[in-house]
Amino acid sequence: MKLYRRFALAGVLGGLCSLTLSCGLIDPNIADFDLSLPEKEIVVDTGQWNLTTDSTMPAIDCSESAGVCSLGVSQLCGAEGICFGTCGTRDTCDIKILVNLWRTFDLTKDKPELEEIEGQPLVSITIQSIGYKITENTLNVDSPPMVVYVAPNNVMSPGDPQAQAIGNIPSVPAGMVSGEMEVNLTDNGRQLLSDYMRNYSVPFNLVIGSEVDVLAGDVVPTGKMTAVVLVSAVAGI
Repeated sequence: MKLYRRFALAGVLGGLCSLTLSCGLIDPNIADFDLSLPEKEIVVDTGQWNLTTDSTMPAIDCSESAGVCSLGVSQLCGAEGICFGTCGTRDTCDIKILVNLWRTFDLTKDKPELEEIEGQPLVSITIQSIGYKITENTLNVDSPPMVVYVAPNNVMSPGDPQAQAIGNIPSVPAGMVSGEMEVNLTDNGRQLLSDYMRNYSVPFNLVIGSEVDVLAGDVVPTGKMTAVVLVSAVAGI
């Protein structure tokens, strides 16, 4: 009789398994499953800034008219919308370049195993690490520090009020490549990212923002730097 009961119980559990999909890639009886984001590259490419071909930034006198810098910025930095000229403290034009990069993450496509839970909510998300690695670096100057933001997928600018800072990447020395390094997270950086990942049916963006200041006499930046964003996470249902 005991043997019969064991077989009967096994049959009931097997039926439940097929109904709940608990025997697929994601098993609700397992506390956590991998929800790490796919690795995606971001590229800081000075070739897109259309900078002057001079090796050092020319000194343009603005002592008589500060407006000459905003009017003449295209001669020094021709990329529309990201190059700005102002009259600096030395009465010469300073150039500011806005770095604005983003990557979209769609967990329903990036993590197809989520289809198995058929819209069930994720009870918990644990962000184990948020990092980066530098895989290519031909920059002739140190990169500026960069801020990492999480935002809705229609937000691609760090200046948008919906973009929320989760951490920063320190300046990278010219020409340096590296293995995995940790992003310096804000106090609530992990929580902000996990909130977006918990709503896994809605895509979101990671936005990278920075500013490059080039003053008269400074070396004109050349080359590019490629970084890979690394996010390791687990989820529970």
